[in-house]
Amino acid sequence: MVRVKLENVCKKFGNVVAADNVCLDIFEGEFFTILGPSGCGKTTTLRIIAGLERVDSGKVLFDDVDVTNIPPYLRNTGMVFQNYALWPHMTVFDNVAFGLKIRKVSRDEIRRRVKEVLELVKLSGLENRYPHQLSGGQQQRVALARALVIEPKVLLLDEPLSNLDAKLRVEMRSELKSLQRKLKITTIYVTHDQDEALTLSDRVAIMNNGRILQVSTPIDIYNKPRDLFVASFIGKCTILTGVVQNRSDGYLEVKCDDMTLWGVPAYEDLNITVGSRVACILRPENFKLEVSASDNVFDGYVKHVSFYGSRNEVKVAVRSSELIISFDSSVNIDVNKPIKIAIPRDKVIILPYHAT
Repeated sequence: MVRVKLENVCKKFGNVVAADNVCLDIFEGEFFTILGPSGCGKTTTLRIIAGLERVDSGKVLFDDVDVTNIPPYLRNTGMVFQNYALWPHMTVFDNVAFGLKIRKVSRDEIRRRVKEVLELVKLSGLENRYPHQLSGGQQQRVALARALVIEPKVLLLDEPLSNLDAKLRVEMRSELKSLQRKLKITTIYVTHDQDEALTLSDRVAIMNNGRILQVSTPIDIYNKPRDLFVASFIGKCTILTGVVQNRSDGYLEVKCDDMTLWGVPAYEDLNITVGSRVACILRPENFKLEVSASDNVFDGYVKHVSFYGSRNEVKVAVRSSELIISFDSSVNIDVNKPIKIAIPRDKVIILPYHAT
């Protein structure tokens, strides 16, 4: 297993900054995800780690070894691309064995290792098929087997599930995580899919415009974002902006246009004080129908209800604002009817607000 570090990595393509002073420290055996919107620089960062892109400045280290200027084939990484990049004229066996043949591994060793890795990814018996004879999920497994068979120090995955249908994507998430835990290989995964990042990762790096905005566990990324972009990008939420009026017992009182909210600062070092312009983050699942005296309470009316199987997503108009709320689908909510809802003070997360 290898610890991967990026120190002040910068990369530009013309006037586009793909990596802006990127610093990452990825632990041995960790499943680490770089999450962000399309064009944010996450794939470029992955390709820099693989050695497929040269940095303009900064360093890439595997353990304590500087690999910044070492070519890809000497870094011992395995990479799975978004489009799988399988050779169409080669069988499954030959696709998987390709990297071993390039490395001059003996025929007997190639047969042994290909057999083992195909068993690992549950493709035994398909050795003689061609890529066009496989399903999307099977092609994805072949690409994964090809990356694993060379026994890489680091496994790099560039949105490998994005071409699969929704049901298969969920199944493959589980299998991929189980496989990574079994092999205990340092894995760096790139995606724009929030669900993938939250369910697969030990830690997540949120990236936007070439910059790393926050690195933390999925739970902290969701519940304690350090940045307004992070808060809005991960999961659904309602964002209300206002000005801090008061602070009492650790809670902040915020005047948001025509309503008042009490909440907690996401982090004390953000230096939010009375008079600060802030954003209040309200997650849909934190609302409730049972109201207590210490809650933030809203009187509104139901504009829309969307059914999602186990839950309903409800849009509630409250004065000049619209709140997104999630309830169990067994709860009967009528459209165009008044509703009283509440959210506890400690579930309203407050961040500095900077208008863009």
